[in-house]
Amino acid sequence: MTVPPALETERGSALEALVDAASGILSADSLDGTLGRIAHHLRALLRYDDLAVYEIDEPAELLRPVFAVGDWVAEVMSDPIPLGTGVTGWSVAHRRTRNVPNSHEEPLCNVVGGTPDDAEAFVCVPLLAQERVVGALNVYRSLENESFSADEVELVERFATMAALAYDSARQREHLREQVQRDGLTGLLNHRACHERLNAALADDGAVAVVLIDLDHFKVVNDTLGHAEGDRVLVASAERLRSAVRAGDVVGRMGGEEFVLILPGADAEAAEDCAERARAALAELTVHGRPVAASAGVAAAPTDGTEAAVLLENADAALYWAKRSGRGRTVRYVRGAVRPESEQRNEIAALLERGTQAIDIVFQPLVELATGRAGGYEALTRIDVEPRRGPDEWFAQAHRVGLGNELEALAIRAALEVPDRPSGTFLALNVSPRALLSKAVQDTLPSGLTGIVIELTEHEVFGDEDELSRALVNLRARGALIALDDAGAGYAGLQQMIQIAPDILKLDRTLVHGAHADDSRQALLEALIGFASSTGAAICAEGVEDLDDLRALVELDITYAQGYGLCRPAPAWPQPDPAAAASGTSEIRAGLRVSMRTRSGAGAFARGIAELAEELAAAETAWDVGAASTRAAQLLGADDLAVLLVRADQLELISDQYDEVGQCWPIEDYPASRYVLDAGIPGQVIAGDASGDPLELAELERLGFATALLVPVTWGNRPLALLELYRVRAQAFTSHEVDRARVLAQQFGAALDRFS
Repeated sequence: MTVPPALETERGSALEALVDAASGILSADSLDGTLGRIAHHLRALLRYDDLAVYEIDEPAELLRPVFAVGDWVAEVMSDPIPLGTGVTGWSVAHRRTRNVPNSHEEPLCNVVGGTPDDAEAFVCVPLLAQERVVGALNVYRSLENESFSADEVELVERFATMAALAYDSARQREHLREQVQRDGLTGLLNHRACHERLNAALADDGAVAVVLIDLDHFKVVNDTLGHAEGDRVLVASAERLRSAVRAGDVVGRMGGEEFVLILPGADAEAAEDCAERARAALAELTVHGRPVAASAGVAAAPTDGTEAAVLLENADAALYWAKRSGRGRTVRYVRGAVRPESEQRNEIAALLERGTQAIDIVFQPLVELATGRAGGYEALTRIDVEPRRGPDEWFAQAHRVGLGNELEALAIRAALEVPDRPSGTFLALNVSPRALLSKAVQDTLPSGLTGIVIELTEHEVFGDEDELSRALVNLRARGALIALDDAGAGYAGLQQMIQIAPDILKLDRTLVHGAHADDSRQALLEALIGFASSTGAAICAEGVEDLDDLRALVELDITYAQGYGLCRPAPAWPQPDPAAAASGTSEIRAGLRVSMRTRSGAGAFARGIAELAEELAAAETAWDVGAASTRAAQLLGADDLAVLLVRADQLELISDQYDEVGQCWPIEDYPASRYVLDAGIPGQVIAGDASGDPLELAELERLGFATALLVPVTWGNRPLALLELYRVRAQAFTSHEVDRARVLAQQFGAALDRFS
């Protein structure tokens, strides 16, 4: 068939316009900007007089205009359409395009308020995003330019697809911006957003007051009743504080148990009244029969400062004096009442002078879900001196007075001094990036860091990225693994994950708590887990206190879990609760952990499999197949991979590993390997897992590895070979990784069948 040149040109122009519109959606930062680009390109291909885009507002039962071009923009934008009415309502309800040749002949047509009732032709197309109707695109022209043809309607429909994508993309961006500003637990504005709101209030009027509120003795709630109860108190406190302020006031969570009220237009006296109302509202809450008590500090602009940082610092000074004066009261900032820095510094200096005796280290196990064992331990600092404060407050104070690096180094030294860490486990040491780069911490860390995990905390600002990257390279060269704490909490964003490339990604406890009953939390967890699996990182879920959450995490296929529901922090070296840990363990068969779950995967792995298949297809001997083991190991995030060919009753090494190619071992000497070949089921052994096959564990130790995954290679129900994937560290392969190993084994089976 020959296509007329004019039509070919028209189609090419339409395609170019669609491509440009699509690129605009990806690059534009606003819905208006993207829709404007779509309207521009559509006008170049189609004659129209007016265009409008509507979105569905379900609570109000309206179609709200979000964009318009033409002669009646103001009128269109001020006239929403009741859902289910008019041609637009019909099109949305029926999910179908409606082409109206003459508005005067269409009974469903209604007239936008303030515009003439002239006859016109128009096309209404429902906007579909992810199989749901989100709005409608209407295109109008006067009858002088005739009605819309079928080809023109099709063109509008194509651009409507772009508009739907633009709408959905813009709303997702808005949602992400909102998430970044919100505290994940309480839904209040977070620390950064509070600073932004306070700066905006100061710039707008200048008269604004702040109230800092701290829950008294909150650490006792966490330590005695658990973090889940502590979280419930924080959420309930946030609700009570919302009830104590005006509609235009801001309630935020600064961190821990500290909240802030930002009161535009209020003076210090009004702020004191608000603080008292807030403390009274909190006292309506009870924990085990006792009312929640709080202390408050008040500062007001312009008297107490005209910059956000100064105002908050002065409110913090007032809060300090409220707590120092016996707690349970409100104190207004008085000039000169700032807590002396010398006093703060002397407190930290006294701690440092006492050395490790000033610090108690407790440990909480990271439970490896495949085995139920403690895969590692996080060292947690406790400072049991007067005045009583949580460790976060001590470290924050130390950094304020210039001694934070020294206090962090002291905590690390105390943790490293604890003897007899169980074999096959790692030790996670918390350290902020700024302290990690300091001489105090660098001098404290030993030269050999095998078995040590450096857990990076405090993600709001990472500082010099190049210097941090160099430090991480050095730590890894010395044997350390790197963990990134609080992923998904707002500060630990994707950019930081990419920069750090963590070996262990720790999910923030606010994401984990309630995950079993929250689809949005599960979706975000799946996204983070997917990112981690693509980089080879292990996933650890923090704050696990509910067995239902633990089961949900097992289904999401994470490596480690940590929390009061598995084991409370305790002196060295606590073991997980066996009943709770058993919720995720893989079945033991023949001294192996076997995974019966299946998972799906794609992306970079699929491309890698394609490349591996090409390499295997080019193999001319079985030893050429074995030579592909390096690429295969990289695909699965393993440190090495051995290919052992089945030769009657023996296994022959055909890949270049620590033993010589061609070396053989009797299968009967290794019952676990025999079981894997006979049953056709992968299994793994991990150093430190008491249920592991002793012979396989001894072989692991001989080779210098701590984890081995055995995967049968079969073809036509015949066992052809055994793949053995190794890890230097004692970290179980997840069900997702085992499934990928099965896929990889199929590729080896197809190649080896040619030489059997």
